[in-house]
Amino acid sequence: MAHFDPRGQVAPHVRRHVAALASAVDELVVVSTAELDDEGAAFLESHARLIRRPNYGYDFFSYKTGLEASRLTGHDEVVICNDTYVGPLVDYREIFEAMAARPADFWGLTASQRVHPHVQSFFVAFRPWVVDSQAFARFWRAMSPVSDRGKVIAAYEVGLSRSLADAGFRWSSYFSETDADRTLAQRRVAWWTVHRLPPPRSRRQLAWLRERAKDAWNPAIALADVALENGRLPYVKIDTLRYDPYGLGADRLLRLCEQRYPEAFTGVREYLEATSAISTVRPDTVLRPTPLALRPLRRLVEYRRAS
Repeated sequence: MAHFDPRGQVAPHVRRHVAALASAVDELVVVSTAELDDEGAAFLESHARLIRRPNYGYDFFSYKTGLEASRLTGHDEVVICNDTYVGPLVDYREIFEAMAARPADFWGLTASQRVHPHVQSFFVAFRPWVVDSQAFARFWRAMSPVSDRGKVIAAYEVGLSRSLADAGFRWSSYFSETDADRTLAQRRVAWWTVHRLPPPRSRRQLAWLRERAKDAWNPAIALADVALENGRLPYVKIDTLRYDPYGLGADRLLRLCEQRYPEAFTGVREYLEATSAISTVRPDTVLRPTPLALRPLRRLVEYRRAS
């Protein structure tokens, strides 16, 4: 598990995540790039083997560090994950049991079609034959620290799934989108596209905008409220709550999550507030003011309330 906290602490939602992992796996290794305070370090060391390293290279270099420091043989699965989400909203043992029946060589909590089809890298589980493969070893051996988020996504998040798929391995995801999910996600992407880009001034620009509105979606953002449906999506990403990238109403989502999962979301609001001043603002999350004529669309894309 890759960990970072700009304050050097272990936030309440991360403590619950660590405890959930520790109770579900044989061995937990936490690789932290934070300047941990004594209390936070003591907590992690009471639940896991703690490895500290300097803060560079994003989570993938923490994954590499943890894998190289661990015995990878003799396990049913080897998992890499990070602390960027609130969860699990379903017991990890239930998730592992469900995925044991899937005909997949590696899997994640969710998959995305953006850039290229891939398993989202904040949680990926590998079967033993994948871990023992040349493709797996080659991917991690060739890795060097990269401190550009876009390059990390292209080379490592997408690259991991591509490298293993090219070697003949099949992947799956715990969350399975329904037709209704896909319809709603596409509508939300279209709304987001219209609101973040300048209005078209020609037929050519209009045609381009329409194509952009058909882009693939990130389920961790576009379908975040599925988490309210009895944990069908077993997490909520912190970045979705912090940045609201599609402009869908993250404040409302957080309120609904606090009502649906009061224990899991205890302290999340305080964590977001405490770290807001030291979090990086992403340029792609700034939305233009909603034109009056488009405001009715908002009712079609707001987060759903669980029944």
